[in-house]
Amino acid sequence: MSDPSQPAAATSQTATADGEAPPAPPPTQATAASTATAAAKLRFGILGAARIGPDALLKPARSHDEVAVVAVACRDETKGSRYARKYDIPKVYAGARGYYDLLADPDVDVVYNPLPNGLHFEWTMRALHAGKHVLLEKPTTSTAQEARQIFALAEKKGLVVLEAMHSVFHPAMQRVREIVRSGELGRVQSVRVHFGLPSVVSRFLFPGDDVRFQYDLAGGCTMDMGVYSVAVTRYVTGTEHTALEVTSAESTGHPLDPMRIDRGMHATYALPGSDSFTAETTTDWALPGWGPFGLLPSAVKLTAVISLEGGDVEFFNFVVPTVYHSIKVRPKRGGARTEKVYRYADGRGEKSWTTYRYQLEAFVDKVRGRTPWAWIDAETTVTEMEILERVYAKAGLPPRVSPPFQLEAEETTAA
Repeated sequence: MSDPSQPAAATSQTATADGEAPPAPPPTQATAASTATAAAKLRFGILGAARIGPDALLKPARSHDEVAVVAVACRDETKGSRYARKYDIPKVYAGARGYYDLLADPDVDVVYNPLPNGLHFEWTMRALHAGKHVLLEKPTTSTAQEARQIFALAEKKGLVVLEAMHSVFHPAMQRVREIVRSGELGRVQSVRVHFGLPSVVSRFLFPGDDVRFQYDLAGGCTMDMGVYSVAVTRYVTGTEHTALEVTSAESTGHPLDPMRIDRGMHATYALPGSDSFTAETTTDWALPGWGPFGLLPSAVKLTAVISLEGGDVEFFNFVVPTVYHSIKVRPKRGGARTEKVYRYADGRGEKSWTTYRYQLEAFVDKVRGRTPWAWIDAETTVTEMEILERVYAKAGLPPRVSPPFQLEAEETTAA
């Protein structure tokens, strides 16, 4: 999750000291390039009629004049056609060869892969062999070794692969990183992250047969929600290239498969070579209720607290800050303050942009050869997967797996 060429830092949206609004920023590199290439859109195809597709790509694409979603592949033709009509997607590929047909489409430049975790590796490798860039849902793969193979192939073919850890791209996340790394409060001492959903909410969000609960598809709470906690811990502290040591991990088993699938996970970490930096993450799909007989639902937990020598920074709602967030800076000396950040310091972005819209902007910039505002590089993704593997091992749960597959002869000779 590097920030190449020191991209513009985010800042809170405040007036100048004399009470006037700051002057409008000059046209940016992205704005100029967008105008010049409006006619040459990046054409996206989606693998699967996924529920995440509208928020992650289809809606953000509407406000990006360099993006067009041109195809969707779905093994169920009825479902795929309904999805395409609803979101105005011109092409539908269906049946057992639907995914292959989409990858073979010369009018598709980019593949968005929101398939279940265990299918990320196979279909991303197939997309790369077909010469497509890939926007890949998190977590990238089931294992670190699979992630290494993906990025090695992408580099060999000159293609872009991005793990869709969308929260990293929002200006609020960038602002927290800026505060923590500025030295204003001294060195980082610890990070505590809590991300949990009340059980009553989970029952509405996840059907009983949800792919998140299936071991054969690399399911588990750590794979689904824990990645966010690991990401914010490393990104805001500038340790995104470090595979943190996992010092402890304790899982709460999911009732459908308690010996292999975690409903929740509590883990602690240490920074290799440091005796002062520690971290702790608590993640849970289904926080139990409280009060008499547990009848009162728990509140959503979405907080990251970074403790430094000179005070704390509390970041509330680090996953979807567009909806609402707060950045509370509490120095040990001096007054506390609260910030809310929706645009970058140079004015880029819009308050209405979601984390996914900021992510799409960065992805298109990277493919177009421009410098994105922030980026998640291969080293960040691979070391993230190493950490997740260590968490499962320390908790005594089996490693995540991907189903085996074999490339077809024509795929190995494709573009």
